[in-house]
Amino acid sequence: MKIGSLRGGVILLLAIALPLVLKAQNKHYFFYRPEIDYGSEAVSNPLTLLLNGSYDVLRNGGHQNNGESVSIFQLDYRQGFRNVWDNITNPAYHINHYGWKRFLTQEVFPTSLDANKAQWLPNYGHHIIGSGMLWVRTAEWFDYHGYPHPYWFSFLVTTAYQFMNEVLENNHSNRTNVDPIADILIFNPLGFLVFSSHAVRKFFSETVRMYDWSLQPVFNPFNAHLRNAGLQFAFKYQPHSFKRTALFLYYGIYGIGGISYRVKKDYHLSFGLGTVVNRLQEHIIHGSRLITPHTDGALGIFWDRNHSVLLSAILTGPRMYNARINVYPGLISIGKFSPGLFLAFGQWDHFVIGFTLARFPVGLAAGAGGK
Repeated sequence: MKIGSLRGGVILLLAIALPLVLKAQNKHYFFYRPEIDYGSEAVSNPLTLLLNGSYDVLRNGGHQNNGESVSIFQLDYRQGFRNVWDNITNPAYHINHYGWKRFLTQEVFPTSLDANKAQWLPNYGHHIIGSGMLWVRTAEWFDYHGYPHPYWFSFLVTTAYQFMNEVLENNHSNRTNVDPIADILIFNPLGFLVFSSHAVRKFFSETVRMYDWSLQPVFNPFNAHLRNAGLQFAFKYQPHSFKRTALFLYYGIYGIGGISYRVKKDYHLSFGLGTVVNRLQEHIIHGSRLITPHTDGALGIFWDRNHSVLLSAILTGPRMYNARINVYPGLISIGKFSPGLFLAFGQWDHFVIGFTLARFPVGLAAGAGGK
C-alpha cells in the first residue's frame, strides 16, 4: 500500500504538471506582476513562499509550549516528518482507523459548517484555490526569471511548503492523522488540476480577482522565534454597477470580509470584519488526532496600490486582544531605501518589532516572546 499509493500520487501530479510545462513559453501572466516593485508584490518570491507556507501554522498555536512560543529549533521536525510520511504512505490503514464516514463527511465533502466538523473548509479554500493559485503564480515567477521548466520548479516549491506545514503541525504526534492525507493526496493535486484550466485562471485574475497578500517573515536571533510568517490572500469582486467600490475578502487564518474603495487612480482602501483562528485545539478520538480551530473576532484595514498591499492593520478580540501591523516596502522611503515593518502587541504577541527588505525572504525582529 505504501509504494502503490505513493507512486499513484506521483504519477497523477506529473500527469497534471506536464501539459503546463509544455505551455511555459506563454508569457501572459495571470497572477505574477513583475512590473510592480512595491508592496506585497516586492516581497513575494519562491523563498518567501517556502517560509510563509511552511511556518504558517506558527501563527495559531502550532508552536506553543504551555501557551508560549518556542524556538524554531525546538520543534521536532524528525517526528513530524515520520508522522506525516506514515499517514500519507498508508492512507487506507489510517482512514480505516479514523473511520471512513467521518473522513468523507468532515475532510472531503462539505456536509457541515460546525467548526468541529468542517475540516473540509480550509481544504477547499487553502489547498484547492490558495495553493492552486500560488502554484501558477510561482511558475510565472520562475518563467519571468528565465528558469527552465518553471512549472516543475513551482511544483517542487509548493509541494515542499505544503509538506513542511503538515510536519510542523504534527511535530510532536505519533498518532493517526487524516488531515495530511486529505491535504497532500487529495486537495493539493486537485488545486493543480483546477488551476491548469485557462478558464479558472482567467476567472480568478479578471472576475473575482485574487492576489497574494502574504506576510513578511521576521526572525529574532535572541530567542530564535520566527514571527509573522503566513499565507494570506485578497479577493476583490467589482460588479458592473459599482464604480469605485468592490466586495473584498482577506483570507488565510483571518477571514475578513468587507469593502474595497478606490480612493484615487491606483490606490484602494479596504476594510472589513470577520474572524481569526487564534488557537488549534487537539482532540484524540479512538486513538486518532483531530485538530479543531478556536476563533476570535477580527477587524482589518488595508491600503494598497495597484492591488499590491502597502499596509495592513488587524485588531483581534475580545477573547484575546491583539494588534498586528504590516508596512510593506514602498510605503515609507528614506532616500532610495524603503524597508518593510512589522509591529505586533497584545495578549498574543506581547511586543514584537521587525524590519524587512524587498526580495529578502526573512527580516530581523526583536521584542518579547509571545504566544
